[in-house]
Amino acid sequence: MTLLSGCFYAYYPQTGSTTYMPTQAEYIEIYSGVPEQEYLVMGSIAADVLGNSDAAIKHLKKKAANMGADAVIKVQVTTSSTCGGTGVSGVAVKMKPNVVAAVQE
Repeated sequence: MTLLSGCFYAYYPQTGSTTYMPTQAEYIEIYSGVPEQEYLVMGSIAADVLGNSDAAIKHLKKKAANMGADAVIKVQVTTSSTCGGTGVSGVAVKMKPNVVAAVQE
Protein backbone atom coordinates (compact mmCIF):
# COMPACT_ATOMS: atom_id res chain seq x y z
CA MET A 1 0.00 0.00 0.00
CA THR A 2 2.94 2.35 0.58
CA LEU A 3 3.80 2.27 -3.11
CA LEU A 4 0.29 3.35 -4.03
CA SER A 5 0.31 6.37 -1.74
CA GLY A 6 3.84 7.60 -2.34
CA CYS A 7 5.75 9.42 -5.02
CA PHE A 8 8.21 8.06 -7.52
CA TYR A 9 11.25 10.09 -8.47
CA ALA A 10 14.10 9.41 -10.90
CA TYR A 11 17.19 11.37 -11.88
CA TYR A 12 19.64 10.26 -14.53
CA PRO A 13 22.73 12.49 -14.44
CA GLN A 14 24.52 13.25 -17.65
CA THR A 15 27.91 11.55 -17.90
CA GLY A 16 30.57 13.82 -16.44
CA SER A 17 28.05 16.21 -14.89
CA THR A 18 29.10 18.50 -12.05
CA THR A 19 27.62 18.43 -8.55
CA TYR A 20 26.01 21.68 -7.40
CA MET A 21 24.83 23.14 -4.11
CA PRO A 22 21.04 22.89 -3.59
CA THR A 23 18.88 25.77 -4.77
CA GLN A 24 15.41 26.82 -3.60
CA ALA A 25 12.41 25.04 -5.12
CA GLU A 26 10.32 28.21 -5.39
CA TYR A 27 12.91 29.68 -7.80
CA ILE A 28 13.07 26.70 -10.17
CA GLU A 29 11.81 27.75 -13.61
CA ILE A 30 9.72 25.30 -15.64
CA TYR A 31 9.88 25.37 -19.47
CA SER A 32 7.90 23.26 -21.92
CA GLY A 33 10.57 24.05 -24.51
CA VAL A 34 14.02 25.54 -24.08
CA PRO A 35 14.90 28.99 -22.72
CA GLU A 36 16.79 31.61 -24.71
CA GLN A 37 19.40 31.84 -21.96
CA GLU A 38 22.33 29.42 -22.25
CA TYR A 39 22.37 26.48 -19.85
CA LEU A 40 24.30 23.36 -18.83
CA VAL A 41 22.46 20.02 -18.90
CA MET A 42 22.58 18.21 -15.57
CA GLY A 43 20.45 15.21 -16.56
CA SER A 44 16.97 13.80 -17.08
CA ILE A 45 14.50 14.05 -14.20
CA ALA A 46 11.04 12.54 -13.68
CA ALA A 47 8.40 12.22 -10.96
CA ASP A 48 5.10 10.37 -10.62
CA VAL A 49 2.71 11.43 -7.86
CA LEU A 50 -0.87 10.85 -6.84
CA GLY A 51 -2.70 14.05 -7.61
CA ASN A 52 -2.82 16.71 -10.30
CA SER A 53 -0.15 18.36 -12.45
CA ASP A 54 0.42 21.11 -9.85
CA ALA A 55 1.37 18.48 -7.26
CA ALA A 56 3.67 16.71 -9.74
CA ILE A 57 5.44 19.92 -10.77
CA LYS A 58 5.84 20.98 -7.12
CA HIS A 59 7.49 17.61 -6.39
CA LEU A 60 9.70 17.91 -9.49
CA LYS A 61 10.82 21.41 -8.46
CA LYS A 62 11.74 20.16 -4.98
CA LYS A 63 13.86 17.34 -6.40
CA ALA A 64 15.49 19.62 -8.99
CA ALA A 65 16.35 22.14 -6.26
CA ASN A 66 17.99 19.40 -4.17
CA MET A 67 20.24 18.66 -7.17
CA GLY A 68 21.17 22.33 -7.53
CA ALA A 69 19.25 22.95 -10.76
CA ASP A 70 17.99 26.38 -11.77
CA ALA A 71 15.35 25.13 -14.20
CA VAL A 72 13.70 22.10 -15.76
CA ILE A 73 13.30 22.28 -19.53
CA LYS A 74 11.40 20.21 -22.10
CA VAL A 75 8.80 19.42 -19.41
CA GLN A 76 6.05 16.96 -20.30
CA VAL A 77 3.08 16.12 -18.06
CA THR A 78 1.12 12.86 -18.34
CA THR A 79 -1.91 11.68 -16.41
CA SER A 80 -3.16 8.21 -15.58
CA SER A 81 -6.91 7.79 -15.54
CA THR A 82 -6.66 4.40 -13.84
CA CYS A 83 -4.84 5.39 -10.64
CA GLY A 84 -5.35 9.16 -10.52
CA GLY A 85 -1.64 9.85 -10.76
CA THR A 86 0.30 12.42 -12.70
CA GLY A 87 3.75 12.05 -14.19
CA VAL A 88 6.09 14.85 -15.13
CA SER A 89 9.48 14.63 -16.80
CA GLY A 90 12.10 16.95 -18.23
CA VAL A 91 15.76 17.89 -18.24
CA ALA A 92 17.34 19.53 -15.19
CA VAL A 93 19.66 22.40 -16.12
CA LYS A 94 21.98 24.95 -14.56
CA MET A 95 21.57 28.35 -16.19
CA LYS A 96 24.69 30.17 -17.40
CA PRO A 97 24.93 33.79 -16.30
CA ASN A 98 23.78 36.31 -18.90
CA VAL A 99 26.79 38.14 -20.21
CA VAL A 100 26.11 41.50 -21.79
CA ALA A 101 28.77 42.59 -24.25
CA ALA A 102 30.28 45.94 -23.42
CA VAL A 103 29.56 48.58 -26.02
CA GLN A 104 32.70 50.35 -27.16
CA GLU A 105 32.40 54.01 -27.96
